Amino acid sequence: MSPLLIVMLIVLVDLMGFTIVMPLLPHFAEKFHYSPTQIGLLFAAYPLCQLVAGPILGRLSDRYGRRPILAISQGGTALSFVILALSNSFGMMLFGRMLDGASGGNILVAQAYVADVTTRENRSRGMGMIGAAFGIGFVLGPLLGGLLLKLPVSDEWRLRVPFLVAAGFSTLAWILVVLRLPESLPKDSAARQQARVLSWRGVLDTVSDKRIGGLVLISALFVTAFAALEGTFSLFLEKRMSWNAEKSAYAFALLGFVSALIQGGMIRRLVPKFGEPRLILFGLAIATLGLAVMAGVSGVTMLIVAIILVGIGQGFSSPSIQGLLSRLTPSSEQGAVFGTLTSAQTLARTLNYPIANILLERYGPSAPYWEAAAVAGVTLLIAVGVLRLVSAAAPKEVAATV
Repeated sequence: MSPLLIVMLIVLVDLMGFTIVMPLLPHFAEKFHYSPTQIGLLFAAYPLCQLVAGPILGRLSDRYGRRPILAISQGGTALSFVILALSNSFGMMLFGRMLDGASGGNILVAQAYVADVTTRENRSRGMGMIGAAFGIGFVLGPLLGGLLLKLPVSDEWRLRVPFLVAAGFSTLAWILVVLRLPESLPKDSAARQQARVLSWRGVLDTVSDKRIGGLVLISALFVTAFAALEGTFSLFLEKRMSWNAEKSAYAFALLGFVSALIQGGMIRRLVPKFGEPRLILFGLAIATLGLAVMAGVSGVTMLIVAIILVGIGQGFSSPSIQGLLSRLTPSSEQGAVFGTLTSAQTLARTLNYPIANILLERYGPSAPYWEAAAVAGVTLLIAVGVLRLVSAAAPKEVAATV
């Protein structure tokens, strides 16, 4: 089995565990009669800790190798799910969420690993495989979580069992790392020796290049737009379409399927022909249109069209941004750059989840999607300038210009 396929399986297994837990966390917290403020803290603990830990784990992987850092972060994730499953107090549950966030370097280290084991020409294809694993995980996880709630267990354990299953998935991913995944950075390689001393100054220096910093900004802004959908889609479907949780799961599954299909299949064929810059702009434009259509949805057909457009836009833009970013980044900085990218995306989600829900509550179900379309449109305009700079300043390996 190739290292790239192993990494994809690790990401898929990890994401299934994560997406089993997320839809059930509010119900689990309500069982203990926690206040809305406490539930909000449980949700915020993960991204806030990941925001701090992401660049640190990325830099450590540059210096000490991808495999040990991936094993440590995967083990921390598995332990956090066990803590959540067995928790009987707010403090214990909050600690579990903080541990999960602090050890949440799995994806960024996996992205750096892909950059290590792929050629520059195949970089976006590799990132697309990671994205496809994301999409499949986001389809299967919530559906499996719903099935687990139907198991014939006592009420005391009904909401705890999915957390234990998530821990099992994370443990399986840890076993894959330890037993099957080879290290991607050679021992005493130049990349390890060149990795700068771990510091926030080093992280800032890494993204001071206008091309790299610009691509990080584009990705963070697009995630800001997409977060409006992630954070409000179920409520939107309930208010606009009178759909229950089961139908909403099918809508999420369609979105994940379209995105996974693009990232896992089409990207590898289109990047050599068109180049990442054109695919980024195309993806952002289609996503902007899809979010605007979503705001005006009035029936099932229109909803399906909007979901497909958003899925296509996300499927084209995200792996192309990551692939181009990786190609512009020195080998000694891959972990630091992807750690910074992950933190920027995490901050974007942390900020826009509550904003989108406030817009929905105060101004109606269309409001978050008009906001998302506006942010995506601004991202497209910024991307035009950044990608012109990339094409003008990048070396010959950047295949297409804007």
